[in-house]
Amino acid sequence: MGLLNSFSVFGMPIRWVFTLLLIFILFNTGYTQHKKFRWLIGTWKIKDKNEFEVWKIKKGTATLSAMAFKVQGSDTLITEVINLTYRDHSFHYIRDVAGDQEPVAFQITSFDAKGFVAENPRHDFPKIIRYNRVRKKNSEYIEAAIEGDGKIISYVFEKLK
Repeated sequence: MGLLNSFSVFGMPIRWVFTLLLIFILFNTGYTQHKKFRWLIGTWKIKDKNEFEVWKIKKGTATLSAMAFKVQGSDTLITEVINLTYRDHSFHYIRDVAGDQEPVAFQITSFDAKGFVAENPRHDFPKIIRYNRVRKKNSEYIEAAIEGDGKIISYVFEKLK
């Protein structure tokens, strides 16, 4: 019998305690860090356009998911689905644009309570996605941009109540 099998905590062999502790730490790290993105939850409208992103927590997971859509007359057109998820020890912003394209993953290279930067240098455009949270008086905004090859397209999202 090995040394780890000879000790026990609460009647369980110490190796099982270590295994459970490791699983708890790995799960808790992703979940705790994921809380930094909760400010995205809600409905956001691009200023002066009928384009929206609605962010929610995907049921039964720690993944944040958004549906991006535009309203044209009486039609609602889904333009993309976005998932913000934790895998392989980092966060990823995954865009699934309407049409025949495959989803594209961008690794989140920096984040804090005020925003994040997601990058995929191998993608044609965009290569960088930025979201910055701005609070002014009683309003909340996201200053977003997609960038690549010297081109920048900026968006301002207003949070709807």
